Amino acid sequence: MKKVREGQFSFDDRIWSTISENAKNFIRFLLTYDAEARPSACDALKHPWITELATLQVDEALAMNALDNLSRFNSDVTLKQATYAFIASQLMSKSERDNLSKVFKSFDTNGDGRLDMEEVKVGYLEHYGRIMSD
Repeated sequence: MKKVREGQFSFDDRIWSTISENAKNFIRFLLTYDAEARPSACDALKHPWITELATLQVDEALAMNALDNLSRFNSDVTLKQATYAFIASQLMSKSERDNLSKVFKSFDTNGDGRLDMEEVKVGYLEHYGRIMSD
């Protein structure tokens, strides 16, 4: 993260060996450190890597398979989250679970069962007197 904040990155890692130079150039283009010089979305769409990809024919069966894989991946992530929540709940006493549930419900101001960033920030400020940074 420190390197990202400083605008330093490289493609030296082995995983980048199969990525085309044109794709790496596109990433470099997008990661322009100086915000004033950073490309707009329109500029990004005109990059050679994008324009080349726009002319490629996509195998529909392969694309559908990729979408199915993404769908299963999301299900796996949801299952993992549920498993972690269950394990965590088993490691707490009933009073700790009840207390955590009360805190969650007080943070969840819109009652949707999920906490967004704003709810967490406001909740911390109201209950702990601390402001959370973005």
